[in-house]
Amino acid sequence: MYRHPHQVPSPAPEGRRGCDWSGPLVYHPKVILTLALAASLAVPAQAAAAPTPAVPRDAKALLAGFDERSRSIRDFTARFTQTYRSGALGRAIVETGTVKVKRPSRMLFEYTAPDHKLFVADGETYYFYVPRDKQVMIQNQRGDRRATARILAEGRLLDHFTCVGEEKDALGRKLLLVPLEKDANVTRISVVLDASLRLLALEIQDAEGSTSRMVFTGFKENVGLKDSEFRFEVPKGVEVIS
Repeated sequence: MYRHPHQVPSPAPEGRRGCDWSGPLVYHPKVILTLALAASLAVPAQAAAAPTPAVPRDAKALLAGFDERSRSIRDFTARFTQTYRSGALGRAIVETGTVKVKRPSRMLFEYTAPDHKLFVADGETYYFYVPRDKQVMIQNQRGDRRATARILAEGRLLDHFTCVGEEKDALGRKLLLVPLEKDANVTRISVVLDASLRLLALEIQDAEGSTSRMVFTGFKENVGLKDSEFRFEVPKGVEVIS
């Protein structure tokens, strides 16, 4: 069974196998989300102080600057570390891997540890492949409105979110955002930006209280990624779930 991912596939809780997208996908890719700063940085940064009561005065300018910078980036690659905390289980699951994004609609999250997994968006279809389970989940990408897609692939925060506060974070400025359109899966997201308005981390909180945090490092921008790098062929002998 699966639930529509809000963003990137989440790791399945203990005792559940297969292509379970029940966690915050962060883009599903709980990939938010897993571009890699060491877990030693990701976890402490997650333990943030209580949010400030007021929206920072420069919030709109920061988000506008992020959007403007994003428009100059055609594609990028990075490493990620994704930390998923289940609202029910209360424990953390940490995964690492690499990500490729070609705007406006192509993404590839390759999880390398502790298990190998692939999340591919080719502009038409999402594929989430778990070799260990010999399963691939396929879902139509057209019309997708999930938060992770809007942030990573589109890079247009002001079109989709409004800032409601700020928290302290070891990595940079952490702005708390809520969707302008009602989202049944996402209650809040947070973006952590550096002084150059580069996205260092992305957090997504779902309606069940689970949180996925992706920390990104090793960015390379405008590297000339090809469409062919985002194609996925279903392996023989693999169960297809749609």
